[in-house]
Amino acid sequence: MKRFSKILLMLLFFLGACRKQESSMFEASAIVEGTAIKVAAQTGGYLLQVVLNEGDEVALGQTIAVVDTEKLSYQLEQVHAGLEELTAQRRLAETNLRRAKEDFEYAQTRYERFLDLFEKNAASEQTRDDAKINFDRAQTAYESARQNLQVLASKEKGLEAQSKLLRRQINDAIVKAPLNGTITTRYYDTGETIPPNAPVVEIIDLAEMWTKVFVSETYLPKVKIGQAAQVKIDGTPQTLTGTVAWISTKAEFTPKNILTQESRTALVYAVKINIDNPDKILKHGMPVSIALEPGL
Repeated sequence: MKRFSKILLMLLFFLGACRKQESSMFEASAIVEGTAIKVAAQTGGYLLQVVLNEGDEVALGQTIAVVDTEKLSYQLEQVHAGLEELTAQRRLAETNLRRAKEDFEYAQTRYERFLDLFEKNAASEQTRDDAKINFDRAQTAYESARQNLQVLASKEKGLEAQSKLLRRQINDAIVKAPLNGTITTRYYDTGETIPPNAPVVEIIDLAEMWTKVFVSETYLPKVKIGQAAQVKIDGTPQTLTGTVAWISTKAEFTPKNILTQESRTALVYAVKINIDNPDKILKHGMPVSIALEPGL
């Protein structure tokens, strides 16, 4: 009898410990999401081709759509013609500047010589004044030639910048995928005209999903960055593993759509959980159950 009582007490103790362990686990329902990106065509215009459809898998750098760039090519040709014309004008301006500099230096030397002679009473005042006038004219012509060359250089920089912009727009006319993922939405079809920066498709990366759960302040000390989480897909026996990636430092009121097995509290903390999804079992917006073992 004593032995039976002892065994019974041990069994009750074990069951109590199990209940305590079960009650210490955090469980909640959540909705998983993927990284969704709306891929825009930075260059607007006529859509020559939209390569992919909704549901298609896309790889990083893969072409999604092509925008017509015929008008941009014509504009680029005009800019290049303007640059060629400026190059010829610059060469002429450089020649004029060299001549103006030589004339200025000669007029300066001549004026200084006659000024010295005038001070020694070896030249007339009229001769000195004529030399001064020639010097002033040569100086003005030299400054004008320098300014003309600077103006041409500024115009050349402006056209070069315009050329770079047009080449960038032509390059951006080929819309490429910025990440690996799945096309979930296609906003335009081949033959339509789109404005600049309009999204052509939406891509969601299903390889790594994430979700948020809301933990009460009493359970929060048991949650740690890097802590493992069990992710169970509703309606199936499949279970995936997640990792606590972020814990909010700011309390907020419990969202109305969040239900947990523990009693609801007025203030909770958001916890983000990253979930590896290599087989793409999880889909964007899919409900799951999250279980967190208390961290040490």
